[in-house]
Amino acid sequence: MQPFENVNLANDDTIILSPGEVYFGHNHKKIQTLLGSCVAITVWHAKHRMGGMCHYLIAEQNNKDKFHQKNYRYGVNCLNYLLEKMSLYPPIREFELRLYGGSNMYDRVISPSIGEANVAFAKSWAASMQLTFIEEDILGKDCRTLVLNLLTGKTSLKKYQQK
Repeated sequence: MQPFENVNLANDDTIILSPGEVYFGHNHKKIQTLLGSCVAITVWHAKHRMGGMCHYLIAEQNNKDKFHQKNYRYGVNCLNYLLEKMSLYPPIREFELRLYGGSNMYDRVISPSIGEANVAFAKSWAASMQLTFIEEDILGKDCRTLVLNLLTGKTSLKKYQQK
């Protein structure tokens, strides 16, 4: 299964990315997703006008799931997919990366929370690739709707307070 085959189209211009999905390309105008403890990373290359977004639920796979290499609910698989696509447009340092999500949606019962672990994984991955995030909106208790405009590379974010 290709990671973008099952994305939902809200209309001809917008891809609705669900948890565990990733998209990279330029065929649509916008990518949108809703985040809680999950993390989304956006990538954008201004020269090539190419970009993408991943939305992962959990940072790494457990041992019994390791044979499912294309399971994009795991950050390790989403980020490897984005890196593979970004590598087609070198140097990858020309991509603008942004990081969103990782909220603590429930009273903390484990430490670190799922959101904290997801954010830490994203930051560790970027550092290992010598990449930096030019924008972050992470952690806290808010849900977020994120939109990446594939024509401009700009993102818009709307937060919803948890009740």
